[in-house]
Amino acid sequence: MNREEAARKLGVDPVSLSPAPPAPRFSETWARMQQEPPCSACGRPSRTSGVLHAPDHGPRWFDRCRECFLAAPPTLRVPPARFLEELRAVAADGRLPLHTYTDEGGWEGE
Repeated sequence: MNREEAARKLGVDPVSLSPAPPAPRFSETWARMQQEPPCSACGRPSRTSGVLHAPDHGPRWFDRCRECFLAAPPTLRVPPARFLEELRAVAADGRLPLHTYTDEGGWEGE
């Protein structure tokens, strides 16, 4: 799910979130994560930060602790099989060892 869907699932009102830059650089997001702001949903120290774009409120920081992140995880933009196929191709091109585990096939690349 995307961040907006995750916020809805976790009961987070975007108006309660801090304003954020529309497209923060990785260094900005990393700096925020290092501060461990409170989780937007439950208040525990967050482990991940990102920006959600609320139509009525603009970009807002959406911080989540581990438990809230796992309760509303992001969705891959491609099917998992295609993601693994592309990952394997990139690893092979770079001559990098890759070991993957899937529920269907177990460990591969050993």
